[in-house]
Amino acid sequence: MKDNMFYDVDVIKVSIEDDFSVAEMTAVVEEAHRQHLKVDTHAVSLVSIHTGIDVGVDSIEHGNDVTDEQLKIMRDKGIFIDITPTFWNGFFTRIAEPTIVMSSAMKSDFAASDERRKERVTSFIQRILKSGVKFAAGSDMCWFYPEKRRGQASATMFPHLHDAGMPPLDILRAVTTNASELLGWQDRVGAVDPGKFADLVAVAGDPIADITRLERVRFVMKDGQVVRNDFVAQPH
Repeated sequence: MKDNMFYDVDVIKVSIEDDFSVAEMTAVVEEAHRQHLKVDTHAVSLVSIHTGIDVGVDSIEHGNDVTDEQLKIMRDKGIFIDITPTFWNGFFTRIAEPTIVMSSAMKSDFAASDERRKERVTSFIQRILKSGVKFAAGSDMCWFYPEKRRGQASATMFPHLHDAGMPPLDILRAVTTNASELLGWQDRVGAVDPGKFADLVAVAGDPIADITRLERVRFVMKDGQVVRNDFVAQPH
């Protein structure tokens, strides 16, 4: 904790396993909050999610096995769920096929796994939307995606969320205004307002009509400085 504070972090992330005690996590959360730091926790299983909720973390990262009752408690406590659609929509199959020689049996197993996951994530998204819990979204992109840079690979999260049933406007909010609140940076980023960082991107077309537009950024402004502008004709 002290090392992280020395580097002036804003968020402490803890990976909770099922054998983590409430007492251990309580100590982390209480000390972080005393220092005005957010606490996010990697929690996938029902038990680890429950531990995070009990100790009052600020967000649950992933939350794959979250129950409706847990979502209700998170909503009432103001705890975010950070959705990470990394393996959705056949993602792992697409990144594995160019680099792994697969047998017919392996391909069949991958296809069956993708189909099962599709049903689960659709239910997952609908339960989150209906629960009223605060949510943000992140790419969780720690994987090698053939022929894509890290940013390009991260942008594949947008159609994954949409294919799972999240409306485009909710997707945009999940990665802007909602994400800024999760981080405690809503006074600096997440919206186009006076006094905030002028960090902007633009695309050609309407991402509400076609969410894949967000995979093809044409304009980037960072802190008020234009660093990319494909809309301006280049001189010959």
